[in-house]
Amino acid sequence: MAASKELADFITDMLEPLGDIHAHRMFGGYGIKYGEVNFALLLGDLPYFRVDDRNRPAFEERGSEPFGYNTKKGEVTVGSYWEVPTDILEDPELFLDWARAAIDAALKAHKPKKNRKRKQA
Repeated sequence: MAASKELADFITDMLEPLGDIHAHRMFGGYGIKYGEVNFALLLGDLPYFRVDDRNRPAFEERGSEPFGYNTKKGEVTVGSYWEVPTDILEDPELFLDWARAAIDAALKAHKPKKNRKRKQA
């Protein structure tokens, strides 16, 4: 099931206080970026935030699961994105706190693209 534009609009509206937030189509869903860095996914009408060792325990404590999908070869788990618990979605201030932690995790993991120099012929 693809993520809806309505959910993408709702989430980006909630995240507006954080600054340069925008959604873009990605894999049948949406990626949410802070500037040029992805920190959230919307897939199957569920939001997932980027995690690292600092914020993953909070997701685990609430029984959240990492994003996963099935292929012909079996299930694939994407451990760097975890489902945002429902109670977090229902509390706008807490949601912003968790989004800040996801942005921090994404910024720490971000590797800027290197400019390739073309060989002169």
